[in-house]
Amino acid sequence: MPLHVPEGLESFSEGWIDASRPLHPATPVWPGDRPFELHQSRERSFVLSSFSTTCHVGTHVDAPLHLDETGHGVEAVRLERCVGPAEVVPIPGDSRAVSPEDLPDGWVPSTSKVLFRSDSYPIDAAIEGGFSGLSAELVRWLSDRKVELVGVDTPSVDVFSSIELPAHQALLELGMTWIEGLWLGDAEPGHYLLVALPILLQGAEAAPVRAILKSLYA
Repeated sequence: MPLHVPEGLESFSEGWIDASRPLHPATPVWPGDRPFELHQSRERSFVLSSFSTTCHVGTHVDAPLHLDETGHGVEAVRLERCVGPAEVVPIPGDSRAVSPEDLPDGWVPSTSKVLFRSDSYPIDAAIEGGFSGLSAELVRWLSDRKVELVGVDTPSVDVFSSIELPAHQALLELGMTWIEGLWLGDAEPGHYLLVALPILLQGAEAAPVRAILKSLYA
């Protein structure tokens, strides 16, 4: 049977932006979490590697199990939430919880996936505060407008000093999916195709993702 390649698909492999943070021994982790360690050994004619780290390292998806011991793990995260049209939206880059009033004037979501770019967390900066978070009010505002996935370019959807994690709790309550630790430094505000599938870690409360973006503008 001859192979049929849909028109335009051959060029579809070009122009992708890597929206992931690299994993290496200096990759920052939350205080007290296991840092990333890569172990390599040579066995005859090949190299074998293993690694150990927290599931919340770098760019990752949280699952309900992270906040609710009766919630599901990352194996049950809906894959359609992690693939499809998304919008990169700029937000203030200071260490506070962003509210709907902080969004660009007149902006409303046009996709079910919204990625917030704050530029408040450099790619290899230690996790010690100074980055933006989301308010529970903003999470509810997004949900009311049919947003199902929220991504942030910071280590957490909540600010560093948060104890009660209101943004996490609102996302959980509303059944939304969220990605933390994106790298959006190469993604200008606008519309993209997002692919950000979590590793299939059965029973884990979080998992790293390789997030990539492709502009939807011609």
